[in-house]
Amino acid sequence: MAVLAAAGVVAAVPAAAPPVLSSPPVCTGISDVSDFDGTAATDLDGSLETVRIASGLTRPLLVTSPPGDTARLFIVQQDGAILLRKNGVLPGTAFLDISALTRSPGDPPPNTGGNEEGLLGLAFHPNYASNGWFFIYHTDTTGNQNQVARYTRIAGNPDIADPASRVDVIQFAHPTNNNHYGGCMVFGPSDGLLYIGTGDCGASCDLPGNAQSTASNLGKLLRIDVTSLPYQIPSGNPFAAGGGNPEIWLMGLRNPWRFTFDAVTGNTWIADVGQDVREEVDCVPPASGGSNLGWDRYEGSVCPNSSCGNQGSCTIASNILPVQQYTHAGTGGCSVTGGPVYRGCRMSDLAGTYFYSDWCAAFLRSFRGGGACAVTAGFLTRTTDLAPGGGLSINSVTSFGEDARGEVYIVDQGGEVFKIVPALRLAESSGRGAAPMLLPDGGTWSWEDVAATDERTISTYRVYRALSPTVVFSCAHQGAASTWPGGDPAVPATGTAYFYLATARNAVGEETRGGFGSNGTPRNINTASACP
Repeated sequence: MAVLAAAGVVAAVPAAAPPVLSSPPVCTGISDVSDFDGTAATDLDGSLETVRIASGLTRPLLVTSPPGDTARLFIVQQDGAILLRKNGVLPGTAFLDISALTRSPGDPPPNTGGNEEGLLGLAFHPNYASNGWFFIYHTDTTGNQNQVARYTRIAGNPDIADPASRVDVIQFAHPTNNNHYGGCMVFGPSDGLLYIGTGDCGASCDLPGNAQSTASNLGKLLRIDVTSLPYQIPSGNPFAAGGGNPEIWLMGLRNPWRFTFDAVTGNTWIADVGQDVREEVDCVPPASGGSNLGWDRYEGSVCPNSSCGNQGSCTIASNILPVQQYTHAGTGGCSVTGGPVYRGCRMSDLAGTYFYSDWCAAFLRSFRGGGACAVTAGFLTRTTDLAPGGGLSINSVTSFGEDARGEVYIVDQGGEVFKIVPALRLAESSGRGAAPMLLPDGGTWSWEDVAATDERTISTYRVYRALSPTVVFSCAHQGAASTWPGGDPAVPATGTAYFYLATARNAVGEETRGGFGSNGTPRNINTASACP
């Protein structure tokens, strides 16, 4: 029988109150496919799939959800539109459209922007459920200013933002080149502060010297408190008391296009785009403000810089070297795309796994990170594993994303979004974590709707029945819905009991597994048994 998991809760607090800190993913009703039969975790190598959940988009760059909101997925398009996908449906009206306020590659000539300009980032306030605040990062209409602004959704309508609610938060000049804007923004899971990734202003070898300058907010990870506006400087920032720009948290970055936090360890994972030779993934432990990631002295772990030559001393205070790097020559890569650290509901065997890709090479890779930025295991290339098939392809990964359940998405610049899911044969419909099949009143029975939670096509659901959990289960019900109105009309003999489990089948007959008994033994189901 399935067990009801505890739901994540977003507390309702006044808008001006300190942010709610990181809440766990909402796992109610989700079966865990982890290898919990007592054997070692498999890391699901070779057992992941991707399902396309959106297409026909305009240069999508990011997908995300507000904390605790399992019904909505927001898709950021570089042209300035934020689309809302609600309960699996993408309506025609944008949640917010700032295309008139930004310059992007989709603009008509002569105002066409460079490949890296436009709407680049979105972050929902931890208290979004109560205050409706979200923050965007974009270039202005000239491309010479990076701007962060706060908006508020329309009161009483969570599906539309109020364009008149804009409040500018911070901006910084980007005067030299039309690339290396950064754009990623994330709220810290333990401090509720807003972290903002900025590029070094482009060109080769950071000629203005922005990344190593404490007087510039470019080539940095910034940290500010947006509990109220104007923003405040957190007291723990390294230059809060002077000696440099007070917003700076980390420095020495080239273009931290995507970064993330591990909500469990607190580590900051930064995929910093390299120049001619190396791409890198950096990890910064908590409370490491003031650390220096090395650019432009270093490219990856190499100093003097392998693309620029000697840019200065290789001795840098608080320098942090990459935990993972790769060369262009060895991979065909050109621009690393960092993803999340998996802490989702569906695949707990993947806990701590960091996903990343490359915009040119289009490989999909992962490794497992631990505490204190240890890279512990699981160096895997998942490109074949995650190929969508059916004539589809993943070619230009601009971002990964997460929903409120902690499940991971891949964003392809060609206009598609894919969700990472376990192979159907590993999933369950009534396993650990799923909703109970039997309701207390004996009415309609229900189990996990895999078509909804994994967004794949399910042709039919089956309920299997047995007199003992250790014998073969045979089909007792079949239907297109994940419910059984009225439940089983059959009654076991006096002194005995029926045991049940549910599965889901796709159009080619692939079926979810029956799961494991409490002793770790796999349940045996007769998939060929006749269904009433």
